[in-house]
Amino acid sequence: MNSDEHREGLAWLADILRCSTESLVSELIAGDASPRKFYRITTADLQTHILMLSPATENNERFVLVQRLLESKAIPVPGLPRADMRRGYFLLEDLGDITFWQALENTPKAVEVDSLYHGALSVLASLQVIRSADHVLPRYDYTELKRELDVCPDWFFSKVLRLDLDKQAVALFGAFSERLIDAAHAQPQVLVHRDYHSRNLMMSSGSLTPTLIDFQDAIIGPVCYDAASLLKDVYVVWPRGRQLEWLAHYWRLLTETGQLPSDSWAQFIQWFDLIGLQRHVKILGVFSRLWLRDDKPGYMRDIPVVIGYIREACIEWGDDFPELLLFWDWFEKEVMPTASRQNWYAGS
Repeated sequence: MNSDEHREGLAWLADILRCSTESLVSELIAGDASPRKFYRITTADLQTHILMLSPATENNERFVLVQRLLESKAIPVPGLPRADMRRGYFLLEDLGDITFWQALENTPKAVEVDSLYHGALSVLASLQVIRSADHVLPRYDYTELKRELDVCPDWFFSKVLRLDLDKQAVALFGAFSERLIDAAHAQPQVLVHRDYHSRNLMMSSGSLTPTLIDFQDAIIGPVCYDAASLLKDVYVVWPRGRQLEWLAHYWRLLTETGQLPSDSWAQFIQWFDLIGLQRHVKILGVFSRLWLRDDKPGYMRDIPVVIGYIREACIEWGDDFPELLLFWDWFEKEVMPTASRQNWYAGS
């Protein structure tokens, strides 16, 4: 958004706050992977608000819909006193600057890290029992899951690495995708945030309960999707043993509330790994698109982490699902030699 839109947004906010635009101090704060921009606005009496400017290309109607839904169910989300969806102006509660990621960086003790993850997983468990969302949100259907997976060959293989996939490679990727889509649909379908990771959870001082942001793409989808987003986070990497400890905590929360049977733990791990694999294959394409289309190259330095997650899941479940092992064998032979020579890979 340009400076004119910023000025118009400030004028809109000044009218709501019944003050002059000259009395407002505006500071651009860190944004996200979208075209949206966020400004911290300080008034003459030192009250702060967030002005979000979001173009029409973004999911503005869904943002308001999900915010109202989650707020009505006591899920912590930022307050939204006013919105002009036509112009893309949103007045939001100021949640401060501490993300879950930053809280982890400042938490050296393992017991405190456990508490942070338990808090985030407790909120997630509460989110996923909201049944009223079934009637207002779209579903993670075959078309959407396939569209996401295809972002990888379209952007990472073809545009970033300039690889030409022959018919055999296309067929191999197709069989791999079908396996992941089948696995996704085998899971119980619940309300999914869709980007539940350390940079989309805000923390307040003295609280272990995060507040959710960036929820406009929420959907009805696999029960393990958000857990995989959090525990197989691209920005915070933990050994598999730690991932499974926290996953077990989450699984117990779901079994205790009757969401899952008590003998489902082994199946739950498989669901977790396979939907995580779907997400990370998608991320290869999404990060590539952010670089080439949106001029945001910084995401590429996290590609090695993403590939590591993909390798781990394919090897873990390759004996059960041969499509996974075939995909990884092809990836290792045909993709890694080119990927590993890239500056963003070698410098990570």
